[in-house]
Amino acid sequence: MSSRRGFLKNTLGVAWTGAALLEQAVFRATAARAQATPGLPRLFQIEKVADGIYAAISRPQALINCNAVIFEQEKDLLIVDTHSKPSAVVSLVGQLKKEVSQKPVKYIVNSHFHWDHTQGVPTYKRIAPHADVISSEITRKLISQNGAQRLKESVETAMAALPGYKDKAAQAKTPQEKAHFQQVALDTQSYISEMKNYQPELPNVTFDNDLIIHDKAHDLHLAFRGRGHTEGDVVVFCPQKKVIATGDLMHGFAPFISDGFPLSWPITLQAVAMFPFEHLIGGHGGVQHSKERVYSMAGYIEELTEVVGRGKRSRKTIEQLQQSITPASLVSLSRGDYGKFLGQSISKYALQPPGAEEAKILANAVNTNIAQIYTALDRS
Repeated sequence: MSSRRGFLKNTLGVAWTGAALLEQAVFRATAARAQATPGLPRLFQIEKVADGIYAAISRPQALINCNAVIFEQEKDLLIVDTHSKPSAVVSLVGQLKKEVSQKPVKYIVNSHFHWDHTQGVPTYKRIAPHADVISSEITRKLISQNGAQRLKESVETAMAALPGYKDKAAQAKTPQEKAHFQQVALDTQSYISEMKNYQPELPNVTFDNDLIIHDKAHDLHLAFRGRGHTEGDVVVFCPQKKVIATGDLMHGFAPFISDGFPLSWPITLQAVAMFPFEHLIGGHGGVQHSKERVYSMAGYIEELTEVVGRGKRSRKTIEQLQQSITPASLVSLSRGDYGKFLGQSISKYALQPPGAEEAKILANAVNTNIAQIYTALDRS
């Protein structure tokens, strides 16, 4: 593993040795804007979930940030997940100091390896150089194998998309549409500028199944319960406060299954539901105050996987399945309120173009999941 000192030389921001003065100036300017400019938009909504436990709910952006979960301990903080870029970390830390606590960050948990949950780690380490970064052993391996390449791909994708966003802003027919695509272009350009020199940092503390942190404020139980959203998802459960942080294993959006295991995921969710929690903070969307959505999400993944698997065995194409499978045809979405919940949640917490309808948003999510499951079945 390369040293922290080595990759800091290549990371945007304050470099400890040998970095360009320009990079130092960029990081300091970002920090100053995030912490000292009264008019700067806040990227998170801080919500107190229980005594000493807070959800930082990400506000919609073109290049999405994940939620973060803050566990306030006797002398320090544990933070679950670190967003997609340095400026989001600086912004949240500034908010936390004003709204939550002046205590230092001691632990940083990567719930899984995806970019929007891990790319802020180097910035947290600059702010809190003695903090430990914790993940499952599998997640550490996946960050090591995939982190740099996926970041490179995301920057290249953003660069390719940027001219189109600018064109759409210039050709917009309404002020709302123009403002939307101008904001998308601005977010995209900012992401490219921040991330083009980024290198991932690996966790320095890993575990296989369970790790318990004992503190005078409360205990925190870090747990791996099986494959789901990725091969190495972990949750963080506080038994005294009955709060669980689940990353993207369970959240308020439709599941992202491109790196997932659709046959195993529902079983893993059932295992997570065995923790006696009353409040759930997922990687995206709002806070849940029951276990209902865990069972709903498990049911949706299980049903859609069965339907897609049956169609694939019959040699139907992805396109054919997308034509025949709709939200109305799925019991898990059409009975009860899970389908309505998903449409509303994605509309509220993910950036949408003006006039986007919840029914269309849900249908697009189902079509995306059909394609993801079709491919992932070979991996399961």
